[in-house]
Amino acid sequence: MGVLKKIGIVVLLYVTMGIVWSVLMHLAILPPPGGLDGPLNLLYLVFQPITLVYFMIVMGLGLFP
Repeated sequence: MGVLKKIGIVVLLYVTMGIVWSVLMHLAILPPPGGLDGPLNLLYLVFQPITLVYFMIVMGLGLFP
C-alpha cells in the first residue's frame, strides 16, 4: 500500500470522526468543546454548520423523532 493511500485513509477517518462528533453534540450526547486548541475542536468548527443545516432540514420535514 502506497504512502498516498495511507494518508488518504487517515484523512478519511479524521473527517468521519469529525462528522460523527458534531452529530453526537447536536443530539446532546457529547458536551460542546471547551476551547479551540485541539484537533477535534477544529473539526467541530468545520462540521458544526453542516450538521446544523442538516438537522434543521430533517426537523422541518418532521423526520426527527
